[in-house]
Amino acid sequence: MLIYPGFRPGRPGSRVGCSGAMSLPDGGASRRRTDEPTTEVRVPRRTVDVVPVDQDDLRDVTGLWLAARVDSGSSKEAAHRCVTDGRLTTALCRPGVQSFVARLDGEAVGYAITTENPFGLSPQAELAIEQLWVGPDARRHGVAKALIAAVLSTAERAGCELVVSNVPTTSRDANRFFARLGFSSVIVRRIVSTGQLRRKLAPEGVETGHELLRRRRSLRSRAFATPSRPV
Repeated sequence: MLIYPGFRPGRPGSRVGCSGAMSLPDGGASRRRTDEPTTEVRVPRRTVDVVPVDQDDLRDVTGLWLAARVDSGSSKEAAHRCVTDGRLTTALCRPGVQSFVARLDGEAVGYAITTENPFGLSPQAELAIEQLWVGPDARRHGVAKALIAAVLSTAERAGCELVVSNVPTTSRDANRFFARLGFSSVIVRRIVSTGQLRRKLAPEGVETGHELLRRRRSLRSRAFATPSRPV
C-alpha cells in the first residue's frame, strides 16, 4: 500500500502529483513540498490455509459449527445436543459429503461442507455447498474466498459442471457475496413445520386431533365447574 501525504486536491485546470508537486494554472513556477516526504507502508498479508477435514481437524470444525449455529439464532443447548448425540459426526461421514477447514495464521476460523449431486437426478453433475461460515473476527481477510476456491478445485476434480450454494434468505451479506462470485438465484427453498402443514392440509371445518382434544378438555372443564350461587 502506498501512502502519499503530500497529495492535495487541486483546483480545476491544475495538476497535482502524488509527491506534492503542483503546476499552477497561471504559469507560476512549480513548487515542491519537502516537509512531507513520500512514505511507503507495507502491511503484512495474513496467511489463509484451507485443507480437507480429517480426524485431527474434527474438534476445530465442531467448535466452528457450534458457533455458526448460535450465530444463526439457535440455542447453545440445541446445538450441543446435535454434537453429543453424534448427529454432526454422522452427517460429516456420509458418502459424498466433504468438509473443509480454513485457518488464518494457524487458527481455525471457518469451514465449508459440500455434497456431490445431492439428489442424483440433475442433468449435470453438481457440487452443493451446504454450509459455509467464517468467524466474525476473521471476515474480510479472504477466508470465504479461499474456502470457495477449495470447493471449486474439488468440483473440477470430480467432473462437476455446476457449483450450487444454499444461502439463507435473511443473510444480505451472504447473498451479496455469492452474487459477486457469479452465483445466480435459480430456486427458492421454502420450509414449514409438520404441525403447520398438517393444519393447512386439513379441509375447512374438519378438526385435527390436537384441536379436537383441546375442545374436549374445554367442554369437560366446563361441565365439572361449580356453578356460582347468588348471594
